[in-house]
Amino acid sequence: MAIDGNSGAPSVDDASSYMLQYGRFEAVHKSQLEALGLPAHLWPVLYRKLATDTFDIGSYVAFGDLDSDESSSDNASSSVAKGLTEHSLCLSVEQLDAGSNVFLVDHAWTTTIDQIIENLDRVPGLLERMEKLTGAYDSLAGSTGMANADSLNPEIEANIPTVTLMTGVSEEKARELLVRVNGCLIDALMAAEDEGKEATPAQNTLQEQILQQLGGGEGFGNSKALQWRTRGYDCAQCALGGGDQLDGMEVSVPLGPGATARDIECTIAPKHLTVSVRGNRILDGDLHAEVKPDESTWSVENGMLTITLTKRVADSWPELVIGEKHVNPFELRKHLARVGGELWRYFQGYDCMVQGADQSVMKQTNWYIQDEVGLSVAHSSDPNVCCLPFLYLGAQGQVSPFSIIWPVKPISCGDALTRDFCPSWLKDARQRQGYLQAIFPAPTQPLLDAYLEFTKDLGQTATSATRANLTVTPAPIGQVTRVFVSEATLDVKEAMSAAGFEAVAVIEEADIVFDDDTASAHADKSTNQHPLNSVFSSIDKTVLALQSVAGIQAWLSPGFHLPTQVNEFIGAALMDSNSWWMLASSQGPSNMQPPRVVTNSWAAAVRHMDVGYTSALKCMPSAIALDQVHVAERLVLLTPSNRLYIWHKNMWIYSHQIQLRDNKPEPYQTLAPAVEVAETLFMEQLRAKFGDKVVDSFAAKMDYVITDTVRLLLGIDSSDGKDFGLFSFRFVLGKSADDGIAPLLQGVSPVPVHERLANNTRLVPALLSALSGSPDAEIWKQAGVQQD
Repeated sequence: MAIDGNSGAPSVDDASSYMLQYGRFEAVHKSQLEALGLPAHLWPVLYRKLATDTFDIGSYVAFGDLDSDESSSDNASSSVAKGLTEHSLCLSVEQLDAGSNVFLVDHAWTTTIDQIIENLDRVPGLLERMEKLTGAYDSLAGSTGMANADSLNPEIEANIPTVTLMTGVSEEKARELLVRVNGCLIDALMAAEDEGKEATPAQNTLQEQILQQLGGGEGFGNSKALQWRTRGYDCAQCALGGGDQLDGMEVSVPLGPGATARDIECTIAPKHLTVSVRGNRILDGDLHAEVKPDESTWSVENGMLTITLTKRVADSWPELVIGEKHVNPFELRKHLARVGGELWRYFQGYDCMVQGADQSVMKQTNWYIQDEVGLSVAHSSDPNVCCLPFLYLGAQGQVSPFSIIWPVKPISCGDALTRDFCPSWLKDARQRQGYLQAIFPAPTQPLLDAYLEFTKDLGQTATSATRANLTVTPAPIGQVTRVFVSEATLDVKEAMSAAGFEAVAVIEEADIVFDDDTASAHADKSTNQHPLNSVFSSIDKTVLALQSVAGIQAWLSPGFHLPTQVNEFIGAALMDSNSWWMLASSQGPSNMQPPRVVTNSWAAAVRHMDVGYTSALKCMPSAIALDQVHVAERLVLLTPSNRLYIWHKNMWIYSHQIQLRDNKPEPYQTLAPAVEVAETLFMEQLRAKFGDKVVDSFAAKMDYVITDTVRLLLGIDSSDGKDFGLFSFRFVLGKSADDGIAPLLQGVSPVPVHERLANNTRLVPALLSALSGSPDAEIWKQAGVQQD
């Protein structure tokens, strides 16, 4: 008997009220439901389940064991099921027809990329749950369960002797390293080497001082420690009366987001302490010594429970609760990063719009992990269900995230439910295989081979590249008098007039047109729409264009177009496990694109393809500060006659702040907005660190790169003889191998009229002077022309 979604539907006493409520649901969620592809006849079924909080998938399915031979398949084009866990989800009723029902699946955890590590550290019970899921246990804290089946992968076991032989680590440590890097032998060897590096005496002294304060170091867990950490709470001994007697103990217990005092039950007895959050016991134990309950207090603020205990006898305690385990904060942070890295197998993402503190609306990516039911739906390239995230806006305005599952083909009793883990737009079998590497680890040699072949091709491109000649003769004096600048301010128009040009309000009256509207036809006008504008219209196109004309160049920052080069990208990341990557999206208008992301995890980068990130660019910390990325911008004018002018009066310097942990960037973070830095201040810092010789050649290096890039591009896409282009060249300013500064070209884009020209009184007159044959020598430097 087939089962449909109307079975067991709740009765509706007031039909008109129901229709009104459902009409509101459909109006609010219609575009989302259509984008998900949920059949329209299932929308009312979904609404009834959402309105009544009905999670009834358990009545249709049962857990089963996933065949280990099948689950280890690494063929992305195969229809054989592969699972995230050792379980499968099998149909327990006779049959489920395509489009016959829709089910709700809950999310175990929802977070953002900046909050992953903090959540693992501060949400009660989350770290233990994620350890159990991933099998990534803290060896110092002790395992609380069996390791994930992936840790017993035959490839991993086969590589253990090599790791132990070449690094000298134990078998257990070798297995841990191999599991951490998804079985890659090269990465495991490099990780062992990295962990084996000795800290400098200064670093050891600093770490020891901090550990002494936190209850670590050589006296780790000693009776004189003033502060220490455990897995669930922090402790600090204190003098409540202001003297030197340690008569108090302050306990900080993280509660997780949204917790208030009403959710807490805290019982302080003379020799016992109990804390429950929403009925879940998170602390329960006998105290080291007696306290005074009547003088002890607790409070909740910003998701943190603070308990202040008054000791009956002032004394130093070695522990709060008898038998508690203290943790080394440095080792814990490493472990949190390791667990976070393993979780990218399980994370799924969706975009939503959020309102900032300044009332601006921005795009945010939420990452979630499904509950055990959702995680048990296996992968197949020929799936029988569709499983996608759905955001439900309730009647009170609250947004609740779920996953929804519905059958897309008939399923018989005993069949495992399967979905396609690849994004729906990813069709190429080879790229699908690379994408699935982030979810179902397989031998990495094909990815390394793909990268090596890729670099070989880029090398051949660089060798055979064609460079066009630039015009170096003086430009003839032109007859530019009337100019149209879209959305020009009154100040800009007055500046143009002072420079001898007339600002006109109608395009037809202009000699030169500055306009962002590429659709407008200005056939008889000289406009800022140079043919190269289309080459640089997005990050994706820029990455591919620079690869196709320049190949591998010492001045070019490596970049990859993820939808078509995911295998090559993973291979590059595996070859350089210390590399950091900046992820960017070219989807949607520029003001609604998600923030850029910085990560050292290739798996995290690959999973960001799910939410529209399309490019991975190598990220370099600043040459003068590890916690910043410095970018230099140069403006470049390319005339219709292939004269290249570089704005040399000044450059624009921008800084992006990078969050550090233990002197390294946080492994997952959004790139902070750019902050303009005074050029003079930046140059002073460079001179102080590298000296005059290095700094004096700094701008010349960028001039060379700009000239070479334009010549390469004109070699395949020449000027039309009518239009000009104003381009922004952006360089990341990292440290070079010879301890100098290395400006690496990271991006090129046309300069928008409405953002930079329409309200800038300096730029437009300077551009017009150059275009009319009278460039200001203090502002412009013509490429290929020797200037005094």
